[in-house]
Amino acid sequence: MASMATSEMIFFIATLILSISVVGVLGGQTAHLALGMQNSAQGTSSQIQTNFEIINDPSSIPYQNGYVFYIKNTGEAGIYFTNTTVNVLINGTLLSGSEVSMISPGNSGEIMPSQVGEIVVNLTIPSGYNEITVSLANGLSKNMEFQI
Repeated sequence: MASMATSEMIFFIATLILSISVVGVLGGQTAHLALGMQNSAQGTSSQIQTNFEIINDPSSIPYQNGYVFYIKNTGEAGIYFTNTTVNVLINGTLLSGSEVSMISPGNSGEIMPSQVGEIVVNLTIPSGYNEITVSLANGLSKNMEFQI
C-alpha cells in the first residue's frame, strides 16, 4: 500500500512539473507574439496617418530651373521632406545629390497636413511619357506617369 501511494505521489509531482513547464513555454510565446503584434500595429498606424499625393497635371509639368513636382500632404501627420527622408525615382533611376531638391513651406524641412511641397528635378528628362515615383522613409510611395 505504501509503495503504491509513493509511486502515485511521484507521478503527481512529475505531472505538476511538466504542466508548469508547458505553461511557462506557452506564456513566453504568447508574450513574444503580443509584442510582435504591437510593433506591427505601430508601423501600420504610422502609415495610416501619413499620406500624400502628387498633384501635378501629368500633361503639363512646369519647368523653373528644373522640373517641378508638387507633393500635397493628405495625411494626418507631418512628413519630413528632405533628401534623406524622401526618395525620388524618374523612370526607375534613383535621383540623388544635385539632381533633386526638396522645397517645403518656409524651408522647414517638413510638410504639415494640407500643405504642399515641391520636388525640383535638375535632370534632362526625355520627351514623351515618363514616370516619377516618390517614396517616404516609412515605405509609403506614390507614382505618376507624366508627359514632357
